[in-house]
Amino acid sequence: MIKEQKEQWQESIAKNITFIVTKDCQLACKYCYLVGKNIDERMSFDVAKAAIDYILTHWDLFKEDSVVWDFIGGDPFLEIELIDKICDYIKKRLFELSHPWFNSYRFSFSTNGLMYNDKRVQNYIQKNRTHISIGITIDGTERKHDLNRVYKNGAGSYKDVVKNIPLWLKQFPDASTKVTISSTDIPYIKESVLHLYSLGIKNGPIIKS
Repeated sequence: MIKEQKEQWQESIAKNITFIVTKDCQLACKYCYLVGKNIDERMSFDVAKAAIDYILTHWDLFKEDSVVWDFIGGDPFLEIELIDKICDYIKKRLFELSHPWFNSYRFSFSTNGLMYNDKRVQNYIQKNRTHISIGITIDGTERKHDLNRVYKNGAGSYKDVVKNIPLWLKQFPDASTKVTISSTDIPYIKESVLHLYSLGIKNGPIIKS
């Protein structure tokens, strides 16, 4: 467990450390802030290792009781092998250093959900089950979701995401999603929130504009 009790974790002040592991993504969401997505800009293990070593050996600069290691992209699960290697290294160094964050850490992900049922992703989840949180972005109904969350050929991604929601909620029943609002889909907010509840997403959704 991350903490003996859930309340203790929530009351702690956690340090958030973010790894942008790739700029690549399967989608070309119309409201995405990340321009110039490509497969070439990805984090190397050496860069991640150097950052981890610096952070974990400078306790005086990072005095928080707990830590959240965030993995973002692009879609981070495109680099699941790299992430697995990074997380193994983090756990190894926490143990070797008898670090205060040992057993007081979380690996956090925000994903488009397309690779959630991938065997490599599922193996990673099972390996780190008690120390991870995962958010899948689904914008609501198929009509609203597919207005913006599209593949590079313009096709909507709703059907490919929603099929992974039951497994996600089975593994993380308290998970929440993020709903991004643009001017074109404002009329669909109410029906989309109700739709998310009907899918079983009871915690949230977090709405962004």
